[in-house]
Amino acid sequence: METNVIYIAGPMSGKPDFNRVAFSLAAARLSAQGAIPLNPAMLPGGLSEADYMRIGLAMLQCAQGIYLLDGWQHSAGACTEYALAKKLGLAFHFQAAQVIMKGRPDA
Repeated sequence: METNVIYIAGPMSGKPDFNRVAFSLAAARLSAQGAIPLNPAMLPGGLSEADYMRIGLAMLQCAQGIYLLDGWQHSAGACTEYALAKKLGLAFHFQAAQVIMKGRPDA
């Protein structure tokens, strides 16, 4: 059985409770579809932004796809994750469009 691991990316900084509700809803939706969600919003508080990025990028490298929450384009961290996902050839899932794309979305 193939595992479908999906990393969730989106804006966190400057959002109420770091946008945890949106991340948790996405994780529940992905789980209901049979995927294994990797949710960086579940990490403990108290780390530096650089530490969160290091952990998030490591999580992303374990995934077969990335789920981009609405507003991801306005998040420096999510844009970095998007760029890495393109380089890795991951499947793209967009919250707004509910579409799936494989590989480079701009190709």
